[in-house]
Amino acid sequence: MSKALPFPAGGYRYLPAVFQYSAGVAAEPGFMLQQARFLQPLPLQDAFRAIERHLQSLGRPMTAFAHCELRSPGQFNDQGFIEFNRQYVKTLQEWGLYQPGNPPATPAVNPVARTNVCPEHGGPDQVCMYAFTYTLPTDVPVAASFMLSGGGDARNGSEPYRDRIVAYGDTSREGMRVKIARVLDEMEQRLVALGFGWQDVGRAQAYTVHDIGSLVGEMMAQTGRMRSGVTWHFARPPVAGLDFEMDLRGAVPEVFVAG
Repeated sequence: MSKALPFPAGGYRYLPAVFQYSAGVAAEPGFMLQQARFLQPLPLQDAFRAIERHLQSLGRPMTAFAHCELRSPGQFNDQGFIEFNRQYVKTLQEWGLYQPGNPPATPAVNPVARTNVCPEHGGPDQVCMYAFTYTLPTDVPVAASFMLSGGGDARNGSEPYRDRIVAYGDTSREGMRVKIARVLDEMEQRLVALGFGWQDVGRAQAYTVHDIGSLVGEMMAQTGRMRSGVTWHFARPPVAGLDFEMDLRGAVPEVFVAG
């Protein structure tokens, strides 16, 4: 797991990951994370404009944008996911957040964390934004102000997803056990890299359409990984072949905005 890097322009630190998102963010001293959830998910470009208005109303720079939750109409194939992400980061580049590799062979810089999942029922007909998170200055010390990106049942790497997904195509109880174990291990590595542990988790969210009920007690509750419960979203991860995803957050308050 990469070491957390500071992003002073935003007031947070982040875990470098891939060009489209970081693996997680945490507020730096003097700042806290605040999440805003749309009353109804907004199409992506409409959401970006709403975020601009919201941050401007608070006197915050666009670089305070630290995390977002997306909802997609269905799973992407590998190439479709790459193409979508290339469009997505254009706005982040305009806001001074995303920096493409220069020269192109060098890794891109993107501090913004993200979860993107596909609701099985009642989902959008285009990619929409469900919620977003930003930093606010604070004089009160805030413990465990962090957000982890969604992490799915695939090993890290640059190979096609099919070659990295663990227990590919196996959604039996034992297959899901392998998948959940992979995701829990990834979540734990991210927590540690940002300076936290499971005891700091204020909300854990699971995304799958497969039955995980019989594994929750054994793999999460008994091991201290769901002290604040688990919120189960009946949704699929964003790329075809992935079957289980999670994200975690700490002490991050939530407000609702109309958009």
